[in-house]
Amino acid sequence: VLAGIIGGGLGLTYSYLKKPVYTATLSFVLETEKSGGLGSALGLGSALGLDLGDGGGSIFTGSNLTELFKSRSMVEKTLMSPVSVNGKTISFAEMYIDNNRWREKWKNNPKLSAIRFLPNSDRKSFVRTQDSILGLIYQSLSKNALIVAQKDKKVAIVTMEVSSIDEMFSLYFCNALVKEVGEFYVDTKSKKARMNMEILQRQTDSIRRELNGAITGVAVAND
Repeated sequence: VLAGIIGGGLGLTYSYLKKPVYTATLSFVLETEKSGGLGSALGLGSALGLDLGDGGGSIFTGSNLTELFKSRSMVEKTLMSPVSVNGKTISFAEMYIDNNRWREKWKNNPKLSAIRFLPNSDRKSFVRTQDSILGLIYQSLSKNALIVAQKDKKVAIVTMEVSSIDEMFSLYFCNALVKEVGEFYVDTKSKKARMNMEILQRQTDSIRRELNGAITGVAVAND
């Protein structure tokens, strides 16, 4: 009986002291790029110098996409994006620091207490201390808070989970990371389309010049 009372008391104390963890979950379908039926088109595109993909080697498929979500580049860009907290716009990095009360630990260190992460700050302008702090936040998120996985290999559905002691951070950061990767996807695809358009434009200009030269040559010969 005594052991039960002690165990129950310890359990109640632990549950009271332990902060709840909130998890935001988002699922999405992977892009599939199969080459079936596209062999001729890919061959023609290569002949013209166009980049039409390799029929399944896209960086936005399979494990490549899941690793992209967890990459330091995407996570740090998301950390520097703005979020509204209590009517004030700050960065996710500042929100994370506040939630974990890091500034309370830094108050006796002027070098750390003066550090701020303003929304949309230029990453290249960071001093070494800022870079180190951002790296620590990334490591903490990637190891303990961010999970991106294809739970069933037979189904092309990926699930992303963001966990933290702040339910709003979990929700907002989850949505912001998806937005950041989505914008990267659009920019990459648009860049490929622009490159193909520029190639076609150069080829069209070259053909036009050749035709003009041929027409001029025929006109001179007729004279």
